[in-house]
Amino acid sequence: MDNEQTSPSYWNSVLIGALTVALITGGLGIILMYYVAGAEPSMTLMVVSGLTLPLTCLFGLVGGVIATRHYAKTFDITFTIGQGALIGLLTGAVAAIFATVISQLWMMIDPALMENFYENMIYSMEQIGMPQAQLNDAIDNMEQTRAQQQSLGGIALGVLINAIVLGIVNAITGMIGAKIFASEE
Repeated sequence: MDNEQTSPSYWNSVLIGALTVALITGGLGIILMYYVAGAEPSMTLMVVSGLTLPLTCLFGLVGGVIATRHYAKTFDITFTIGQGALIGLLTGAVAAIFATVISQLWMMIDPALMENFYENMIYSMEQIGMPQAQLNDAIDNMEQTRAQQQSLGGIALGVLINAIVLGIVNAITGMIGAKIFASEE
């Protein structure tokens, strides 16, 4: 007979943290895309579009803390920093999947959003007087990126990259969350 006490499942906490991150980052990304797609072409617009990725990544950091807090408070238990890292890692990986599903569903709801986004970015580059050779290179890069993002392989690669990045950063915040919410007094 095994005398070791088993810990309760952390999957509900992982799912709650992942869904929170996916809704925040996916929602923020969609809002910023609408802003860029509908704004007057300008240099400011290009700066805002450049801030989209860092802002969504910043908000993507909270999943590990949310999940470890939920797990510690729901079951009133302590656990190791290593388990906090695992919870955070899984939260980030699942959040990447949820965020992709949200964005793909949104692209089905409003398929013109991406087209308007890219067109407005091109108009903004023209507006600031970008040399024609650079403009052509930027347009070619955007076309390649858009084609990759719309392919099944591109979507899968995006999920993989997001899962790795969000997994790593949320493993770190999961360790922090474990130290704050689950450490023994």
